[in-house]
Amino acid sequence: MPVADVLAKDHRALERLLTSLGETSGNDADVRIELFTQLQALLQAHSRAEEEVVYRRLRAKQPDESKVLEAFEEHHLADILLQELASSCPGGAGWAAKLKVLEETLRLHIREEEVQLFALLGPSFDDVAQARMGREFELVKHERIEAFLAPLRRATPAFAGRAVIGAQAAAGRMLRRGELFMLHRLGQLGA
Repeated sequence: MPVADVLAKDHRALERLLTSLGETSGNDADVRIELFTQLQALLQAHSRAEEEVVYRRLRAKQPDESKVLEAFEEHHLADILLQELASSCPGGAGWAAKLKVLEETLRLHIREEEVQLFALLGPSFDDVAQARMGREFELVKHERIEAFLAPLRRATPAFAGRAVIGAQAAAGRMLRRGELFMLHRLGQLGA
């Protein structure tokens, strides 16, 4: 499958996760954590594989590298927002606002990438090279997802490869960080 098709398939999966996550409320902390963990794993793996397999090659082939450099910076911004979301309580209004900024940023990035960067692939790479890049992207992405999940697997001895268990481990970490907020929301702390 050509790399543009593989990337577009991932983009649709990311958009579905963003939509699902945006529909959650502060009372759905467990659901938010599970969906966020899936989004974080896929987005970081996708971004690193895309940078390594696609951006690096486009940058070498294109005389004007400004669009590729801009895409790198957009990935960097998404990484910062992901880190901030991962280290804050998923029940608060600030978390939802930061998620909205991430969603808007990613949707714009995806649209620009599919219009501008995908258009550069055809003239730069033949069909065979694009198919090879698609396979390489999938391989690198899979390696990145495995690297993301490895600490969660070690933290959960009974891990059987199910996303739910990985999300539960991440939920435990995130809930500990937001323990005071949760206690307050449950009425166990004085107002």
